[in-house]
Amino acid sequence: MTAQHSSSTQTTLDDSFSSAVREVLRVALPLMVSAGTFSLVLFADRTLLLWFDGESMSAAMAGGNLFWVLACLPVGIASMTGAIISQYVGAKEDDQIGRFLWQAVWLALAMTPLFVVAAIYATRLFQWTGQPEELIGLQSTYLRLLMLGAAGIVMETALSGFFSGTERTSIIMWVSIASGVLNFLLDLLMIYGTGPIPAIGIAVPAMGIAGAAIASVISFWFKAACYSWLILRPKYEAQYRIRAGFGFDAQRIRNLLFYGFPTGLMYLTESGGFTVIVLRIGNIGDVPLRATTMAINFNMVAFIPLVGVSIAASVLVGRHLLESGPARAARSVYAAIMIGLLYSGGWVTAYLVAPDWLMSLYELNQSGEASVQAIAIAKGLLKFVAIYVVLDATQLIVAGALRGAGDTWFVLLSGLAASAVALTIGFTWEPENGLLHWWWWMVTLWIWTLATLMLLRFLQGRWRRMRMV
Repeated sequence: MTAQHSSSTQTTLDDSFSSAVREVLRVALPLMVSAGTFSLVLFADRTLLLWFDGESMSAAMAGGNLFWVLACLPVGIASMTGAIISQYVGAKEDDQIGRFLWQAVWLALAMTPLFVVAAIYATRLFQWTGQPEELIGLQSTYLRLLMLGAAGIVMETALSGFFSGTERTSIIMWVSIASGVLNFLLDLLMIYGTGPIPAIGIAVPAMGIAGAAIASVISFWFKAACYSWLILRPKYEAQYRIRAGFGFDAQRIRNLLFYGFPTGLMYLTESGGFTVIVLRIGNIGDVPLRATTMAINFNMVAFIPLVGVSIAASVLVGRHLLESGPARAARSVYAAIMIGLLYSGGWVTAYLVAPDWLMSLYELNQSGEASVQAIAIAKGLLKFVAIYVVLDATQLIVAGALRGAGDTWFVLLSGLAASAVALTIGFTWEPENGLLHWWWWMVTLWIWTLATLMLLRFLQGRWRRMRMV
């Protein structure tokens, strides 16, 4: 009897975990495709710039990182809409979602003046960081133009939270694919230019890095427009009261800021620290920065799709905490971690076994001796990525789960601690030689520290008692 009962219990647990895996995949796969589309667009963007002009690729890396530093705080706040909306769903309060969502829209619009100021002072920002003089013009052009799309990326992040929070993630996937295709086509058109277009008889000049930035800005606002149109359709009004919820709600915006502000600061801490490292590598010279950009490109292809798994973990934890209880929420997290480890493990194999094949893409149409040297260096840098990519996947997913429960302040403090450790050690014991590899070791240390802190917090279990609505 006891053996039979034990076997039955084990079967039930196995079925429960299988069910959790299926649920995570249902929510996560469209988000992985969506995030993967974004990573491929970034990869193509920088590769096309390398083929156009190697210096433009280096400038896009530094300029793009600084853009994210300037935009990530409001983006991080807006990204909490999905987790909070999932808790409204779990609490059976669907009619409150429209009112809450409008507060995220007001946040995006309120940030616009700050983005304009950043665009005006773009050149000075790069001068203050001591970048090579030959790159500052390209970097500031790229940043200045990208800032025109900053409010758009905040808004589309907030609006996409409606679809992730209500688990309609396939909509996010299709909008992202459409935006990615548009961005890629505009990249080809605007980076390289074209002769007179038959339909209109107008030629598009080759704009290089400026064209890449313009293409990105158009795609940001395209996504925001698509989500706005979809959300405002009558089919959602009866259940979520989107149009009826129009207006400013001080209590709800305070709730969004309380849980979202630490998430935004976490993004700022991570991106700011990483940008400091990238700018420090940029001070070494164009070739090390170009090699770093190449390696990071392949890191992004592996990392960014896992953002979809992280969002799925966040949304499912938020819903199950109120709907089914913490045990069910925990199974969702373990299922998400398993999926993340399998995915990132495949990339570890690729980085270690086939670095020459991966880097062969850059050898097509490569421009000059500097690019040849950068490609050779980047092959070695992929070994660093292989060292940390699995733990990077783990910390990303567990951090998403903690945010879904509302444990956003711990996530922030962990990020601050990990970045402080890496940067303090990096600058305190910075060697005179071998700076490139030294700073890549600091990136590795940063991620390992962050993963350790996130896992310990999750296992400690305080998140099980948290609620955001």
